[in-house]
Amino acid sequence: MFASERSKHGYIDSFNYLMDKVIEETGIQFTYHDLRRTFTTVAESLDISQYALKSLVNHSTSGDITARYVIADVERLREPLEKIQAFMLDKALD
Repeated sequence: MFASERSKHGYIDSFNYLMDKVIEETGIQFTYHDLRRTFTTVAESLDISQYALKSLVNHSTSGDITARYVIADVERLREPLEKIQAFMLDKALD
């Protein structure tokens, strides 16, 4: 997803260094799961549809018959993701 010339894979496959740096500079402890929880909580508070949200966090919809009929391509998910991004950037700049 994120290109990196220094990575042997050609992309960043671990954000541990960056996460450790943020924790060190802010003194706030958090995990990847905390980031996912925050993302989904923000999305839900913005009334992002449950199907779009499941696609954005790559959750299975195998137990949901209706979800199997919903096609969630990149363009369909762009608007909800931009809505989440705008909310988070607005809060970060407060």
